Formats: sequence, C-alpha cells, structure tokens
Amino acid sequence: MDCDRFTVRKIRHPDGQISYWIFTPDSDVHRPSLKLLGKYTAATQQTYAYSLVDHLNWVHANGKTPEAVTLQDLQRYMKGLTGQAEGVYGLAWRRPGQAAIGASAAGNVATIVKAYYVHLAAAGTVVDSGLIDALSGGTAGHGFNRKGRSLEANPLSPKRGATRPRFLSDDVVQALFEPGVLTTARDIMIVTWLHDGGLRVGGLCGLRFSDLHLVHHHPCGQRQDPHIHIVGRDDNPNGARAKNYSRCDEHLSKDGYIVNGTIRAVSPDMISTLHSYLLDEFHLVQHLVDHEQVLVHGRGPTPAAPLTTNGVRKMLQRACQRAGLGVRVLPHAFRHKAAAALYAESDFNAELVAQEFGWSSPAMVTDLYGKSANRHAMKFLAQAWESTARPPAERHLHPTSPEVAER
Repeated sequence: MDCDRFTVRKIRHPDGQISYWIFTPDSDVHRPSLKLLGKYTAATQQTYAYSLVDHLNWVHANGKTPEAVTLQDLQRYMKGLTGQAEGVYGLAWRRPGQAAIGASAAGNVATIVKAYYVHLAAAGTVVDSGLIDALSGGTAGHGFNRKGRSLEANPLSPKRGATRPRFLSDDVVQALFEPGVLTTARDIMIVTWLHDGGLRVGGLCGLRFSDLHLVHHHPCGQRQDPHIHIVGRDDNPNGARAKNYSRCDEHLSKDGYIVNGTIRAVSPDMISTLHSYLLDEFHLVQHLVDHEQVLVHGRGPTPAAPLTTNGVRKMLQRACQRAGLGVRVLPHAFRHKAAAALYAESDFNAELVAQEFGWSSPAMVTDLYGKSANRHAMKFLAQAWESTARPPAERHLHPTSPEVAER
C-alpha cells in the first residue's frame, strides 16, 4: 500500500512528451520537486524522480522538515540507503525486502538530494544554513561533467572503489553462436549487433528503420560508410531510450533524413544478420506492425510488438542456459568487450574510441573501458618474465627446454 508514502507517477502530456512527477501521501503533486525535475530530460527525470522519492519517504517517516535536516542527517541517510547503518536512520522508511543500493545508484541519489535542498533554499524555503554551505560551498573539483565543466565535490556521494568492467571472453561469445543456442534470426542479429557494434541495449531496442543508413554515401551526408544514428527518444512504444543529450528537433534534416545523435559504423555481419532477420521473420508479421521499431516479437502472445530491453536480457539468459554457460551475460558486457578491443587495436587512442562509441570525454575510456585492454600487457609481461636473470624454478618451464619445444 502506498497510501502513506510519496510515489512517482508517469505523466503523458497531450503532445506526447513524458514527465515523472512525485505525489504526496495525500495524492497531491509535490510542488517543491516539480520545478526541479522539470529541468531534466525525461530519461534523467525518471532516474532522479525515483531517487528523490526515496529521500522524501525518509523525511516523511522521520518527521523532518527542510529547516531541521542537517548535513549529518543526510550522511546518515546515505549510509542507511547503502546498507551501512541500521535503525531509524537505516531501513525504517524502506519497504520490507528492499535491498541496499550500490555506489552508482547512491551517487544518483546524492546528486538529486543535493540539488533538491539547494533548489529549496533558492526558492525561499527555510533550510538549515549549515547544510546549504556544506552542499554548495565546496571548492575542490570533483571531475568534469559532459560539457567539460568542473564539478564541485558532493559531501553526500559515497566513495567508489576502482571500477573494472567484467571481461567477456571469446569462448563465451563463441558458445553463444553454437548451433541451437540462438534460436531465431532476430536473436542472432541482436548478439551480432551487440558484439560488433558495442551498442547499449536501450539504443539497440530504440532503433527505427529511419535510423539505418546502410549504404555508402547516404544522403544524410554525415558519414561515408554504412552507419546508423542512435537517437535519444522518449516516445518509443517499448520504452527503450538511447543516451543522447540533444533536442529531438535536432535529429531531422531539411531533406527529411535522420541526422546527428551518435553515429556508429556497422560491420558487414551486422548488415547481413539484419537482412536475414527481415527476410526470415520480420516480413511474416509485418502486416501487424504499427510502429517504426526494428526489433519486434516474431511469435508468442504479442507478435509484431516492439522488443523491450528486458526482452533482450531474458533472451541472453535463455541462450546462456542452452549453451551450458555458468555465467550470466548482460548486454552491456558486449560494449565493454568492443570498446576494449577497439582501444587496443587503435594503439590506445582514447579520443577515437570516445568519438566512435558516443562518449563526450576520452577520460571515460582510459578510466573505465581502457582497463579491460590491460590483458594485452600479458604479452609484455611474458617477455619480461623470460628475460629475467633468475634461473627457472623448474627445468621443464624454461622456454628452450625440449619439453616446451615439443609443445
């Protein structure tokens, strides 16, 4: 029951735009958050609305007012949110069974909670002055946003350890392509596009036929090779969203072609598997299609309905089970693999990889995805081990021994 809780509701406006509003336990719109959330796009608004509503439920459960909330209160709240505290500042406001959240999700909460109290103070609401000084008076830089501007440190943000993406091995990929593992042409296309293109699953499920420019010298004029445009939209019928921060009206040229977004090259296998899917499966349900999405259900209770991101995850889970793999493969693992491979093949050109994969900062490549390429250091480590002055511990391990030569 949500009768005594703040809740988030999805609001669809007459012009097709979507907003996420927070409602009070009395079913009234929570006005203080309305203007704040209105500053963000629908995708970011959704994330921040669900992050902020948790904090508002904590405020409600503990009988706090903005004037009474201190920095120490918020720090204890963040510890409770991440499972580092118990009691009234811990899990009391959360539903039974709600697990603690990780550092990445907690970072989103910290960002919007800070923005919320700064917004309240700017709007004239009485807020603890010490809290505002602590939240907005930081002087130390803490990274850069996607526009290259320095970010102030947020005292509410949890400390994050070194992040390394999980490496997806070639053996796992090969196992997925064994006969009988991927059971439809659509599924073969999906895994091929994830692997070769390194697409985010939201961008893949959000693709429309108008985004596919699979010929050389397409009239859009933005890339000579066959390519696709990954465009951030809020009105896809399957709810899929691509990460994109430009306005929707920037994605249509005067000639009526899709432009801008993230422009990605496509491999010959990506084009081939798309055509196989269209010929073998899509055309069978084409007469039922009432949308522009490329990926659809070919069978089941909802034929021709656009495929969701959750549908792709479930497909991969079933494929892993059929392949007898003891690992869980997520769509984003293919992106890690593709980025690390291009990073190494381009002689560790972070700017090239960032441009190709749609990141605004090359630092993201070197700080996160580039670490996957460290496996190439094994070549040089092996050379260093072989050139050591130390005698081999075992005779049969020496590279010039007869046993090794026979291998």
